Amino acid sequence: MKGLLTFFALIIFFGCRQTEKKPDGQWKIIEVGDYLFDFPADFELVTEKGIDSYVGKIKGDNMLLGFDFGYYSSDFEQTSQEYLENGFWRNELPYRFMKEGITYNQTNTPKVDVISIRPATIQDSIIGSGCDYVAKCKHEKTEFDFAVYIPNEIKQTNYSIDTVDNQYRKIVWAKDPKKGTTGIYIRALNGFNESINNYLALSMATGTLTSKQQETALKIFKTGRHKSGKK
Repeated sequence: MKGLLTFFALIIFFGCRQTEKKPDGQWKIIEVGDYLFDFPADFELVTEKGIDSYVGKIKGDNMLLGFDFGYYSSDFEQTSQEYLENGFWRNELPYRFMKEGITYNQTNTPKVDVISIRPATIQDSIIGSGCDYVAKCKHEKTEFDFAVYIPNEIKQTNYSIDTVDNQYRKIVWAKDPKKGTTGIYIRALNGFNESINNYLALSMATGTLTSKQQETALKIFKTGRHKSGKK
């Protein structure tokens, strides 16, 4: 996953699409890559040059949103469920069974299976003080409990995930809009490119917002749709 600092730094891109004003004149449609969004009338695409993806910014009177459309677009922080399924904590499991003097690789790293995961209770402090979940694991004939801690970045973020017209759409917004990221990641459900091992996707994000600005950003993101269903 790209770091968020890298994502915002990539506000360099080539080309842009013309905007189409909506009939009421208050909001207009801006096309970004394969997607359309409704924006307040004061927002405009600003064009620059990109390297391996279509990137840039959409600037309003009091808000700036950076975007990246390509195969390496950030999908932001994982949700708690995604972290439990794919998080780095799973990579820590084999270490307790590694022996000194042995060089480990993919072929001889101890195999540990995760049997189940449950929310932690107060009594689980004996396993890991302040842990969020407890995973029951097994290596060969040995079963053990492992404390799982959800990163603060995930805890401090709200998530909304849905599918719209065969598009996967993930919207994130910081619980403290002044400190975190508010953004959208959107891609086709069946758009996986095996040769690149990734999806063609769009990320758009902003930060350091007031509550009112965050509310506007979320309204914009919720209008995101594929241009094949243009209205």
